[in-house]
Amino acid sequence: MDFWPSAPQKTKTAVMTLAEGINQSVESIEIKDGQATSSLNMDSFLYPTLQVTDGHSLVTTHTGYISFLLNIQGVRYCGNGKGIYRHDGLNWVPVYEYTDVDNSRLWDAALFFDGTKFYFINGTMQMRQYDGSTTTTVSGAPENSSFLTTHANRFYLANRNDNLLSYSGLRDALDWSSTDKYVGTGKITVETQDGEKPTGLTAFSNHVILFKKYTMHKLFGEDSTNFNMTQPYAVGCISNRTIVRTRDSLYWLGPDGFYDYLGGAAPTKISDPIKNYISQINMVNARHCCAGTDGRFIYLSLVTGAATLPNVTLKYDLQGRRWWPVSYVATSYFWDGQTMFFGTADGKVMQMGSNTFNGSPINWSIETKPFSENDETVRKTINRLFVVADIEPGSTLNVAYAGGTEGGTWNQVYTTSNGTGAIQSIRIPVIVRTPETWYRLKLSGTGKAKIHRIIREVSKRNG
Repeated sequence: MDFWPSAPQKTKTAVMTLAEGINQSVESIEIKDGQATSSLNMDSFLYPTLQVTDGHSLVTTHTGYISFLLNIQGVRYCGNGKGIYRHDGLNWVPVYEYTDVDNSRLWDAALFFDGTKFYFINGTMQMRQYDGSTTTTVSGAPENSSFLTTHANRFYLANRNDNLLSYSGLRDALDWSSTDKYVGTGKITVETQDGEKPTGLTAFSNHVILFKKYTMHKLFGEDSTNFNMTQPYAVGCISNRTIVRTRDSLYWLGPDGFYDYLGGAAPTKISDPIKNYISQINMVNARHCCAGTDGRFIYLSLVTGAATLPNVTLKYDLQGRRWWPVSYVATSYFWDGQTMFFGTADGKVMQMGSNTFNGSPINWSIETKPFSENDETVRKTINRLFVVADIEPGSTLNVAYAGGTEGGTWNQVYTTSNGTGAIQSIRIPVIVRTPETWYRLKLSGTGKAKIHRIIREVSKRNG
């Protein structure tokens, strides 16, 4: 943008979009014009248009903290602190159930080969097999396993209490004792100088990855004749439930941020724009953090402050690497290829894709960076503001401004209580009575809306 024209009566205009996500990585005056200092229930799905995020609706209700969701051949499963359950179309039927409730039982599960059976663990039991009607114990499997993955026609298991990575017989989930070097079973010791124990396990890009809090260990090969554990990367994981695979990348939450790994080069931290959220993670209960993906966004739920279960959810736009906070809190995720589902701490299973948050209007807001119009020595008057937006019928839009780089009072200059459902260029006359060198804008409302662009018309004031 050019500097001010010499004639003091001249005005200048700037056209901006607001769909670049929040950015907490630098001071607010340094972020891009399209980035925000604060946002709630907005996203960049229609980039460069900013839109109110999709809502969700209730699918079914169970009880307690839903820490696990799975869908196999059209049958829905969930897990909580008491057990794993199958939905028979009307009710939740126990697959495996305890007599007490313990939220530290975090389930991990995997399918094997033809998908007719699935296997599950929770850190305090031997692996179980479920074939759709009967649950049996895999008696030879290591006890108290917490983490489970499959790779090259084998199961791999690890737990939080030792440094052993166990693998099953080839194509046999029930074999944990045969010794043939090609098709048999075995254990691999994965030790580190800091004494940390495993925190996660997954398979990606033709290798198995065992995580500890501060390191990741990559295992290549298919049997004991060619297994090769590489030197660890100094990047760890604090919650196995945040490990998310996409077509191109692997993502997870480390102690200092959220990471992206392409399978070859070192992982890249992508969470600097949400560093204030990351810094508040409760490390004692970090294992309850979780994540999921619908192919366009990654949803990341964090346990922050004094919370013991997730209390913050954010969305990450995979296409544009943008972060967006939302007001609902998910405690587990499952994507069936078409629809995203999530669980909650009070036993609900929700389905994404609605205009409301389970019947309640969506409250949304976004606050821009401070603007100086490239001249930090001259006070400004905002003369006019045009908001090019599509506000749905029944939805609202409010526009406010505040002087300075932070704090202060928001002065509301426009409100509409019922949109038209069509794109409009809304002219908002704004006269700042006590102009500042810096000023900020805030848009907020309820219901569905799309903000295409904002046009600012600003003049300078002498003195």
